[in-house]
Amino acid sequence: MRSEYVFAAVKEISNRFLLCRMTSASARRLHQGSTQPSETINKSLKLIATAEPGQQENVSPSVSPPSQARAVTAGSS
Repeated sequence: MRSEYVFAAVKEISNRFLLCRMTSASARRLHQGSTQPSETINKSLKLIATAEPGQQENVSPSVSPPSQARAVTAGSS
């Protein structure tokens, strides 16, 4: 059950918003077209739950803030 994986992953990453972000980034990287997305999410949660403490820093999603030019052009429309 996915809830078991979530509870196991929460022990490693207590911030639920960060856990959600890490899981979605991991699932996007791991997903293959031949598998169900739910299986990929479960796999991501298992990997987070079983990761060594030092490994979590290496798998954090690298997201840059949107550029100011895009924010300005979106606001003027």
